[in-house]
Amino acid sequence: MAMHTLSSLLKDQPSLHESRMSTTGFCVWIVWSGELTSAIPNTFHDFGGMRIAEEQNQALWFFFSKDVFTALARLQVWANLNDLPVFLQAMPSALQVGFQLELSLSIHSELYSQQIMEPHSFQVLIHPDLRPSIEAIPGMRLTKLEHPDVGLSAASWSELHGDARMGFSSKLGWYFVIKPLGNSHDEGFVEGWRKFFGEIENVLKRLKVRYIVQNDNLICDLDSYGTLRKWCMEILSLLHRGKGKGDVSYWPSVMAAVEKDGYQFNEELPKKIPLDWAKLAPDFPHMSYRSAFLLGKPFHIKDVNYSFERSRFSDWCYLYLPESSEEELGGSLPMSLPIGFLAGKHRECFYCGMRNHTEKDCPSRKLAELSPETIKQLSRLDVEQMNEAYHQAGDTLKEKPLEGVRALLEGKEKPSLLTKSYFESKAVCQLRFLPLVWRAQGKNMPRGLEQLSPQESSPVEQAYNSLLAGDIPGAERLAKDAALHHPRDYKSRSLLGFIALERGDIERALSYWKEAESLGATPLHISYLKFVQGRANEVIGRSDLASTFYKDAQSVAPRWNELLYRQAVCMVRMGFSEHVVGVLDDLFERDPHMFNRLLMDPEIERGYLQILSHLWTVWSTAKAKAIEGKENLEELKADLDEWFGTEHEFNRDMQRRIAALLRLDGIENFVAFCHLSNGYKLLAKKKKARVESEVQLLEKKGKRFRQQLKVINSEISWFPFPRALREFNRDFNYCVTKLNWVAQQHFQVPRNFRRSHEYFEKVEDKLKRLGHRLITLKIIRDTTLFSLILGKSFMWIEIVCLGFALAAVPAAVYFLDMSQYPWLNSLVGEQKWSLQKGAVVIFSAIALVLSTIRTALVFEKKRRALFSKDGKG
Repeated sequence: MAMHTLSSLLKDQPSLHESRMSTTGFCVWIVWSGELTSAIPNTFHDFGGMRIAEEQNQALWFFFSKDVFTALARLQVWANLNDLPVFLQAMPSALQVGFQLELSLSIHSELYSQQIMEPHSFQVLIHPDLRPSIEAIPGMRLTKLEHPDVGLSAASWSELHGDARMGFSSKLGWYFVIKPLGNSHDEGFVEGWRKFFGEIENVLKRLKVRYIVQNDNLICDLDSYGTLRKWCMEILSLLHRGKGKGDVSYWPSVMAAVEKDGYQFNEELPKKIPLDWAKLAPDFPHMSYRSAFLLGKPFHIKDVNYSFERSRFSDWCYLYLPESSEEELGGSLPMSLPIGFLAGKHRECFYCGMRNHTEKDCPSRKLAELSPETIKQLSRLDVEQMNEAYHQAGDTLKEKPLEGVRALLEGKEKPSLLTKSYFESKAVCQLRFLPLVWRAQGKNMPRGLEQLSPQESSPVEQAYNSLLAGDIPGAERLAKDAALHHPRDYKSRSLLGFIALERGDIERALSYWKEAESLGATPLHISYLKFVQGRANEVIGRSDLASTFYKDAQSVAPRWNELLYRQAVCMVRMGFSEHVVGVLDDLFERDPHMFNRLLMDPEIERGYLQILSHLWTVWSTAKAKAIEGKENLEELKADLDEWFGTEHEFNRDMQRRIAALLRLDGIENFVAFCHLSNGYKLLAKKKKARVESEVQLLEKKGKRFRQQLKVINSEISWFPFPRALREFNRDFNYCVTKLNWVAQQHFQVPRNFRRSHEYFEKVEDKLKRLGHRLITLKIIRDTTLFSLILGKSFMWIEIVCLGFALAAVPAAVYFLDMSQYPWLNSLVGEQKWSLQKGAVVIFSAIALVLSTIRTALVFEKKRRALFSKDGKG
C-alpha cells in the first residue's frame, strides 16, 4: 500500500517573503483509499473550507473558523452509516496571501514530516492545541488515541466523535444586495430595471431563494456555499448574455454579498453594510476576500483599492469570470416543486408522500391495477412541459386537494398524466401493492411479481376488500379471525399492519409488520415487509432507522431499485444531499425513469436544489451522449444498407428500430437521451453479432456448396453424351467461379460481405437447378449403362442358348430313331425344321429373361465399380 506524506502537499507552495494578508485558522489533512466520495469536499465547502493542495489520494484544506469541527463531526456521523476509508487530521495553521493572491499555508514544524498508510476505516484526529475549542461545542466528545499510527507526530492526538442527534448543520450564509444605478424617477430607469428584475426574479424562483425588494434594492438570502456559488455564476452569466448577446434584458447595477453574522434580513440591510455603494464597479459581485477565496475557481478575484498595502481577509474585492470560463457556468434544470404537492397540515402520507390528507383518505386507495405505462408516457414530455404540467396540477390542489387529485387521476391532459405518474411511482408504498405480494409466485423482488396466482376468496381477501371499502372495524375483525385460524400465515399480520396504519397507529403497524416478517415464506415477502417498516419509520421522521431497514431489505433483494431510491431519499431528509450523488448515478444507470421520478418528488424538498444541481450535470452528459448517439444511429442506418442491402429481412427490422429511436430526437427528457445513446450501443452490438453469425453461415454454406459441386461433377463426368451438357456446364462453371471468388474475400469488408450473400443466393438457385437436371441425366446415364450391360449379358447367354437349340432337334431325331415309337419319329422327322425354329425362339426368350435378371442383380455393383475409378464416386 502507498505511503502518503504531508510534506508532499506543502513542498510546491510559493515562498512568500512578505505577505499581503494573513490569518490563523485550522488545517485538515485528508487521506483516502480508492476514490474519494464527493460528499467530503462538498461538506467542507458548505462549512467554509477551501482546498489548498491535492494530489493522488490526499489533500489539504484550510478553514477560517471553528466550523471545521462541525463539518468533521457531521462527516463522522455520516460515516457511521456508510463505509468510508478516510483519515482526517485537524491541526492549527496559518494562511498567508501574497500580493499576486497566491496562497501559502504554514503549520508547526513537527507536523511537517508526518506520513500515513492508506486508511481502511474512517478516523478523525484532533491536535491537542484544538481540544479547548472542541470541548465547548455541544454534541462533540474527544477520546484519547491510545495507539497512534506509525508516522504521525508525537503529539497527544484525540479522536473526534459526534452525537447523531445534534444534526451539525452549517450556519454559513450570505445576504446579497443588488442596487440598480440611475435615477429612480427616470422613465428609462423604471422600464429598464423592471425588465432586468424580471430576468433576475426568474433565477431567484428557480434557485428557490428568499428575497425582498425595498426602494428598488433587491436583498437576497443565500443560505449556503452552494447557493452563493450558483447565484454568482447565474448573475454573471445573465449579465454576460444581457450585455453581449442581447437575448435578455439588462440594466447596470452594483452588487455585494455579506456574511450573515451580525446582520438581519430586512430592508435596512444595505445601509448597515460598510460600503460606499457609489464607488463600486457595476455588474460585479463584491464580497470579502474570505468569501471570494472560498468560492475558488473559475472565479477570478479583483482588488477594489489597487494598492500593495497590507490588507485583511475581511476587506472587499469583487469577482469576475474570464471569457474562457463561460463554458464552466453550468446550468439548472427548469424544474421546481409546486406548493400544492408540498402544503398540508398532516404528516406525510405513507401511500403517496403528500401532506394534505391521511392514509385512510388517500386517493391511491381507489387505484386498482398497476399502470407502469404512465411512467413511460411521461418520458415523452420535455422537462419544461413536465414542469408546466406539474405546476398546473399543483394549482388544481390549492383549494380542495382531495377533489383535485381525484379529478387529475381521472383526466387525460398532461397535468393528469404527471399526477398519475407521480402516484404510480409510489405504487409499492400503496395498499394496492399488498395483494400482489400475496399472489406472487416468484421468490425475489421485483421479478417475482411477474407471475401471479389466481385471486382467492379467502378470509384475508375479504378483510382486504372491507378495508378498501372503508370498513376498518369489519376488516380488523376478519383479519384477526384469519390470524387466529392460521397462526403461521403472514398475510393476516401484514394486513393488520395496514389497518393499524389507517387508524393512525404507526407503532402498532410496525409491530404487526415485524411479526409478519418473521412468518414470511420467501425472500420476496421478507424484503417487502422490511420495506414497509422502513417506509413507516421514514414518514414519522426516523430516516436513519428507515435507511437501515431499506439496507436490510436490499441484502435480501439486491435488484429491487426501489430500495436504493428510498435510501437516497432518506439521506436527503437527513441533510446529506451532497452525499447521494453516487447512489443517484447508480440508480439512473439501472433505471433512467428514476431521473424523472426524482424531479417530481416533494419528499426531497430539503435538498431539492442540491439535487437539481447534480442532475444538471447528469442531464448535460446524457444530452451530449444522445447527440452522439443520434449521429451514430444515422451512420448505422447507412452502414446497414451497405452490409445487408435494403431488401434483407434483418436490415428492415433494424431500420424500423432505428427509426423508432430517431423519433426520440428533439425530446428534452433524460429517458429519451438514454434511449438514444443506449439504443445505438444495443443495435450496434446486435449488428456486429449478426455479421459474425452471417460470416460463419457463409463459410458453412461455402463448404456445403463445394461438396455439392464435387458430387455433381463426379456424377456427370460419366455422362455418355457430353455435347448435350452445354447449359448444364455453363451453370456448373458459374457456381465454381463464384465460390472461388467468395473463398478469397475478407468478410469484414461490407462490399465483399454483401456481394458474397448475393452470389451465394444465385449459386444456391443454380445448384437447385443443377440438381433437378442431374436427376434426368442420371436416369439417361443409368438407362444407357443398364442397356449396355443387358446387351452384353444377352449376347453371351443367347450364344449358349442357340447352341442348345441347334443341338436339341438333331439329338431328338437320333434318339427317336432308336425308340420303340416309330410314329413319333415319323412326326418329328416331318416337322424338324419347324421344331428347330421354335427351339431357337424359346431359347432366345430364355436368354433374354436370364440376361435381364443377371443385369438387375449386378447393375449396382457394376455401376459403383465403374464410377469409383480414379477416386470418383
